[in-house]
Amino acid sequence: MHDGVDRVRDHLANERTQLAWLRTSANVVVVGLAVARFADGGKVTAASLVAGGLLIVVGAVGVAYGTVRYRRVTRAINRGDSEGISAANGPTIAAGVLLGAVLVSTLVLLLSA
Repeated sequence: MHDGVDRVRDHLANERTQLAWLRTSANVVVVGLAVARFADGGKVTAASLVAGGLLIVVGAVGVAYGTVRYRRVTRAINRGDSEGISAANGPTIAAGVLLGAVLVSTLVLLLSA
């Protein structure tokens, strides 16, 4: 009985993590849209499109990564495989990619001014 409770708890935690990936990725996409539209004084320019487009792509990749991770962890939970549940380096790499995208987008906008 206790094992079933643990499995349910793990699945719910996995779902919360997936939702966090979706929320974060959606926010990155929204920021990308705002940058593309409003970054250069409200005028759409090549620089604002590149900077915003980069953020939109990174947000879309975040959705894909979060979904793949969710499915992998779900399979590991169902197998009872605690090794497959570990986060590894994915979240750290994702944070680095997001930071890099923000920095590149900022540089594109600053260098175009």
